[in-house]
Amino acid sequence: MKFLRSAPGEEPINVSGSFDVSAKRLFAAWTKPEQLIKWFGPSPNSLVEANIDLTVNGDWRFVIEASETKREHLEGQYLEIEPDAKLVFSWRHVVHLAEGEEKMTDYSKVTVRFIDQGEKTQLELCHEAISAEPGRLGVGGGWQRCFEQIESMFEL
Repeated sequence: MKFLRSAPGEEPINVSGSFDVSAKRLFAAWTKPEQLIKWFGPSPNSLVEANIDLTVNGDWRFVIEASETKREHLEGQYLEIEPDAKLVFSWRHVVHLAEGEEKMTDYSKVTVRFIDQGEKTQLELCHEAISAEPGRLGVGGGWQRCFEQIESMFEL
């Protein structure tokens, strides 16, 4: 199933889909590290660690790689939280190399809406303010994979 609704490289990136699970369970998949690790990243269980302080202005950090030569993670802060309905958070990609070099993107913003439809939930994501087209291309494909992995996680 195609979840990515935006054209490649378009601003903002919009992703949506319907899932056969309650909004409460889907919200938990986004906010509980032990569940998020199962679907977030390039493949299931690919994150090294996930830390979440689920409070407004609370920090989140998802470590993608932690080796002797490189540490790569995504990070941000929660800007808005409506349990089982909405998450808004800042987002940036950070890479630390062993020789001391650090690269990071500017902050962008992600809004995720969990629309309760009884036994299903419509999940809508808008990722905006990614300054470079190559970043938008990578993030769009990444969100597509994440939504596919969420779908797989909840299949019976």
